[in-house]
Amino acid sequence: MTDEQAPNLSVISPLEIFAIFFRRRWWIVVPAVVGTVVALAAALLMTPAYRSQATLLIDAPEIPTGFAPPVQSANYANESVAKIREQIMSRASLTRLIHEAGLYKREQDEMSFEDLLGVMRNSIAVDLVSASGRQPSGNGNDTIAFDLSFTYSDPVAAHKVAERLVAMFLTEDKRLRTEKAVSTASFLTRRVDDLRAQMVELEVKRREVESRYAGALPDQVALSAQSGSSLRAEVSRLDAETQGLMQQNGLLAARSEEIASAPKPEFEALRTAEDRLAQLSATYSDTYPDVVAARAAVSRQREAALSSMRPSPGSGVVASEMAAARSRISSLAARRGELVGSISQMDRMTAMAPQATYELNNLERDYDNLKRQYQDVRDKQMEAQVTANLQAENKGERFSVVNAASIPGDPIRPKRMQMVAGGLFGGLALGFALVVVWEVLAGPIHGVGAVTRLMNAPPLAVVPVLGSGSTSPLFERISRFLQKRRGPPNSRRAEA
Repeated sequence: MTDEQAPNLSVISPLEIFAIFFRRRWWIVVPAVVGTVVALAAALLMTPAYRSQATLLIDAPEIPTGFAPPVQSANYANESVAKIREQIMSRASLTRLIHEAGLYKREQDEMSFEDLLGVMRNSIAVDLVSASGRQPSGNGNDTIAFDLSFTYSDPVAAHKVAERLVAMFLTEDKRLRTEKAVSTASFLTRRVDDLRAQMVELEVKRREVESRYAGALPDQVALSAQSGSSLRAEVSRLDAETQGLMQQNGLLAARSEEIASAPKPEFEALRTAEDRLAQLSATYSDTYPDVVAARAAVSRQREAALSSMRPSPGSGVVASEMAAARSRISSLAARRGELVGSISQMDRMTAMAPQATYELNNLERDYDNLKRQYQDVRDKQMEAQVTANLQAENKGERFSVVNAASIPGDPIRPKRMQMVAGGLFGGLALGFALVVVWEVLAGPIHGVGAVTRLMNAPPLAVVPVLGSGSTSPLFERISRFLQKRRGPPNSRRAEA
C-alpha cells in the first residue's frame, strides 16, 4: 500500500456513514414520528388566538394651512398616542372592558386579577406607522398612522373589544386635544390680560414721571436752555435800565435840593419888618400909628413868605419825574425777580434732566419688552383660540379610522403547519443526533473500513451476511454503485 492510499483507509467513507444511519434508522424514524405527533397534538390542543386590528390615521386640519395653526410634530403625535394608550390601559379602563365584554372567564379562576390585567395589556398592541414603514412603538419620527389591535381566543369578542378600543381612542383623543387647546387658550388669554395690565401700569408711571419732571424731560431741556439764555439777556437789560433810572433820580434829587436851597426875598422882607416892629414897640405903645403900621407890614410880609413856600412849577416836574422813575424801578425789580425765579427753575429742571431721562428710558425699555411679549403671546393666543374652535367643531388635527376592525377569520397562533413541520424536523434532528452520539461514544465496528482503520491493514476476506430480507434492494444497489466507484481492495493492493 502506498502513502497516497493510506488516508483513504483512515477516513470513514460515505458508504459507511449511510450504512450507520440505515442500521439506526429506527433511532431516527421514531423521534421524527414522536415529534410530529407531539407537535400535531399541541397544535390541535392549543387554544387559538385571533387578532382584530384597526388602522387609525392622524388627519391634518380641514381648513387651509394659512388659516390654521401649524400641525403638531410627529413627536407630539407619538406622545399623544402613548398618553392615550396609558389612559386606555389603566386599571379602571381594562376592568370595565373585561366586565363589559365578559373576557377571560376561565382565567379569572386560575390567576389573580393583577395578572389578568397584565395578560390583557399584553394582548393590546399599538404599532406606529411612519411614512417610511412600520416602526416599533415609540420610535417613529414621522408617524402618520398607527395600528390598534386586540388578541383573544374568541374572534367575535376580539372584534368587539377592538371596536371598543378604537372608540375609546377617538373619544380620549378628542377630549385630550380639546382640553389642551382650551386650557392653552385660557392660559394665554390670562397672560395677555396680565401683560396688558402691566403695560397700562407702565403708561401710568410714565405720565407720573413726565408730570413730576415737567420741563426736565429730554425734549424740553434744549428748549429750556434757549429760554434760559433769553431770560438772562432780559435780566441784563433790566439791570441796565434800572441803573439808568437810578442815576436819573440822583440827578433829579440834586436839582430839587438846589431849588429848595435858593434864597427868597419874602423871608428877608419879613425879618426886616419884624425888626422894625420890635424897635417901634420898644419905643412906642401898641396904639402908636407907626407901631400899628409896622405890625400891619409884618402881617403882609408873613403872608407873602407863606405864599413863597408853595412848590414852584419847576420843582413839581422834578418830583413827578422822580416818582415815575421810582415806580419804573419797582416794576423792573419785580420783573427781574420773576425772571430770576424762572432761570432758577430752569436750572433746577436742567439738573434733574439726567434722572428724568434715566427713569423714562427704564420705563420705555420695560414697555417695549412688554409690548413684544404681548404681541407674541397675543399671536399664540389667537392660534390657540383657532385650535380650540377647530377641535370643538371636530375640524382640527385628529385621529380617523382608515381600516375598521373586522372579525378575524384565521387565528394568528398556533401556526399548525409550521408546528407540525417543526416537530418533524426536530424529531429528525434528535434522531440523527442520537445516532452520532452513540457512534462516537460506543465506537462499534462496522464494515471493512472500520477494521482497516483499527488494524492498519485490510482484512483478508469479507464474509457477507446472507438472509432473506436482510438487506434492502435499495441499499444493495447503492452499495454496489459505491464499490464500483472505489474499486475492489485486492485490485488496489495489486497495483501497489
